Amino acid sequence: MEPIEIVKKLSNIEKFNPVQELALEKGLMKGINLVVSSPTASGKTIIAELAMINNWMKRKMKSVYIVPLKALAYEKYDDFKEKYEKLGLKIGVSTGDLDSASRYLRDKDIIILTSEKLDSLIRHKTEWLSEISLVIADETHLLTDPFRGPTLEIVLTLLKENYSPQIIALSATISNCDDLAEWLEAGLVLSDYRPVPLKKGIFMDNKLIFIGETKEVECSDLNSIVKKVVGKGKQVLIFLSSRRNTESLAEKLSKEFPLVENEVSTEILKALETPTKQCRKLAGCLKHGITFHHAGLMNKQRSKIEKAFRENKIKVICATTTLAAGLNLPAFLVIVRDIKRFSGGFSQYIPNLEVQQMLGRAGRPKYDSNGLALLLAKDENVAIELRDKYLLGEVEPIVSKLSMEPVLRMQILSLIATEFIYSKEKLIDFFGKTFFGYTFGASLELEIKIESILEQLEEFGFLDLEEFKATPIGKRVSELYLDPLSAHKLLLSLERVNSKTVPMSYLHSVSSCSELYPSLRVKNNEAEEFEDFIVKNENLFLSDVPEPYDFDYGLFLQSLKTAMLLNDWISERTEDHMLEEYSVTPGELYMKISNAEWVLYAAEEFAKLKDKNEIAEELNKLRLRLKNGIREELLKLIRIKGIGRVKARKLYKAGIKNVESIRENKITAGRLIGKKTLEKILV
Repeated sequence: MEPIEIVKKLSNIEKFNPVQELALEKGLMKGINLVVSSPTASGKTIIAELAMINNWMKRKMKSVYIVPLKALAYEKYDDFKEKYEKLGLKIGVSTGDLDSASRYLRDKDIIILTSEKLDSLIRHKTEWLSEISLVIADETHLLTDPFRGPTLEIVLTLLKENYSPQIIALSATISNCDDLAEWLEAGLVLSDYRPVPLKKGIFMDNKLIFIGETKEVECSDLNSIVKKVVGKGKQVLIFLSSRRNTESLAEKLSKEFPLVENEVSTEILKALETPTKQCRKLAGCLKHGITFHHAGLMNKQRSKIEKAFRENKIKVICATTTLAAGLNLPAFLVIVRDIKRFSGGFSQYIPNLEVQQMLGRAGRPKYDSNGLALLLAKDENVAIELRDKYLLGEVEPIVSKLSMEPVLRMQILSLIATEFIYSKEKLIDFFGKTFFGYTFGASLELEIKIESILEQLEEFGFLDLEEFKATPIGKRVSELYLDPLSAHKLLLSLERVNSKTVPMSYLHSVSSCSELYPSLRVKNNEAEEFEDFIVKNENLFLSDVPEPYDFDYGLFLQSLKTAMLLNDWISERTEDHMLEEYSVTPGELYMKISNAEWVLYAAEEFAKLKDKNEIAEELNKLRLRLKNGIREELLKLIRIKGIGRVKARKLYKAGIKNVESIRENKITAGRLIGKKTLEKILV
């Protein structure tokens, strides 16, 4: 059977839609690069699947599927595995451990990766990279995102220039998709086709305002619209500007709906060993089929919410804008309540590209014959503004963010350390081949910036510019996927370790690194307390303390507050304490912990390279404590499978301090940790 017939059969498709037909006409199955720019839910994933099955059957080589988010990687993995593994296709996914060549992926045919993970694999010179003959870049419009975009841009440039695979770039509709196609030397598949027609409008004062049409409706506010739509058995997505707003609206809406039978509420409470105030709030909303969704939730909680929404067990999600980035969560009605958000200290309009991504979630294929997407306006002037900007306005073009200095620092070191680049001229030539180079051409400003960064990296001891190669420590910095400036700070800190160095010293060094940004904001009423701590503990720090009038002093206070958060965690303070004391949600807390663990691991590796083995041991111990949120005396207990920080503390208080002690005190241990956990330990 041919690839086209296989995909049709396993996707239950009789006939390809116009976007898919156009991709086939443009040479999808002939190895031609394509940029596919079309609305959400227009069938772009099927285009990727056609290319991947064709690559597997005809070329017998690997396909790499690049996504911007870990959650999206696992969503694609589950989908592809269910559909295509029965053919004998081997599918792999990897999003973590940036200090690994992930050799277990070498026998996979389709490999799903975040752009950061793929960048890391390139840095580790993973041997199977040369077997890649197809690259799918999903959500390519995120090239314009200052955080995700530069890595994707570098990775695509490296693959294009060194391995020459077929590249299929999937993108939302953007105004300069022809530029993207020209940069990638690709054919352009441009379409406004949607399988479920979408009506976009504005809601104001009992009116639905569409282009060329206004309808009177019985609904007077957001709550009444939501109740009416849910009453018809349909689902609603509401996008808001902040986490606090999502929680507040979800709580208000849940009071408008009756209790429903929903096991998700119970499952959410089990995401943490001890449920927090936020967990209880979330569970309370879920009992009414309503929920909130944002980065402050635990990954387990977010994935359970997403699954339950797909299964129609949840009727309304109040979410921040991040939910619009790729995940397959359509609803009949999408409401964008907030079209401004705080950024850089002031409120500004959300870009049209993002708003269109949100609006595009309306209309569920296979469930709805149409979708409705609404913006909210408080008066006629705002309605006109929203109409002109978002309903009639052009979507912003993709703009490269590659010239940002931290990004350049990391990528320049990586390019030289991996020996893709071996002269300054080649380095400048490489950047000329990026999307930045395509857009702006030869930039004197960029050349000056590159020159400055090369000198800085040599000053740090990471490059030998005479030989134009990375030093051993520079290679390790690149492999560890660390900002070279962070690495430099850590290396300087290690030189200042002394008999007065305590865990808090290391935690502050880690918190000063860019990987822990954004640091926690120090409020005016807290500054005096932190300043008092600094004066009394100046010998604790492994870096110079800035003077109060220095520009860096505010950043120093912020990193100190972040270090105190981490120190409270290893002192066994609860997630609720972190929420009350630092306004840090469990999701934010675990992200901070994960990033701090990574930087501590890097510091440990640097200590080993410098033959500071005692320091490396201390850092390893601290990393284990941070991972588990425990004091040092629980390290033996926490290594037992099934024992978390809460159970470990209970056992320790009872005088049970290791496996042998558990065996000797089975009755007491069973009472403290539960019979099931005890049985697993004693097996």
